[in-house]
Amino acid sequence: MSGLAVIVAGCSSGAATTGPSATTKAPPVSSSAPPSSVVHPPTLERLLPTEDELAKVGQDEYVQPVEYVIGETTPLRLVNACGAAQPWDAKAKLGAQAHSNSESGEIAQLVAEYDGYTGAQVVAGVKKALACGHVTVQHLDFGSVSEFTAPKVADAQYGFCAAPTDPIGVRICVLVLGKGDRAESLVFTNTDWVDKPGRSVLAKVAPLFAEALGRP
Repeated sequence: MSGLAVIVAGCSSGAATTGPSATTKAPPVSSSAPPSSVVHPPTLERLLPTEDELAKVGQDEYVQPVEYVIGETTPLRLVNACGAAQPWDAKAKLGAQAHSNSESGEIAQLVAEYDGYTGAQVVAGVKKALACGHVTVQHLDFGSVSEFTAPKVADAQYGFCAAPTDPIGVRICVLVLGKGDRAESLVFTNTDWVDKPGRSVLAKVAPLFAEALGRP
């Protein structure tokens, strides 16, 4: 009962006397709320290049990175090989995605951080899984997977192009990069029937994406 005067009734006169505790002042109570103890989860948006960085390598149209929300109906699969879930898919704990464009085509960017897998292991696993010769990207099916190489810029990397199963579809080229416990896929799409623009564009932007992938 700190801060309150204790009232004691007199036995004979009826006069009230003030108890000793009335002379003790209570400490002031702060009206401000205590600091929040909520810890916001980390995000991976910082691991994708900025608009200014992409403009320097010819990607002049840009969609800001956003968190990839991982859930039962939205698993994070960097590369959906053979239509089957891969062991590392369930170990993706964080993700982010963005898009950029140039006159040549669009690059869809997807980055993930894993628990129990390194980026190099994910890259090696993707390469092995694609031996089936079939991949699904953005709900479209592709076959006739062919590999391509780009200058080494990450702990591990793997590039491939794929032709659509639908003869009127478009080709894609994909570069998968791994660094530390992170990996990302860069999916290049255009309306041409040749792979060369995709390979050359991905090789050009690869150093920038690999550098961003290693940010603290």
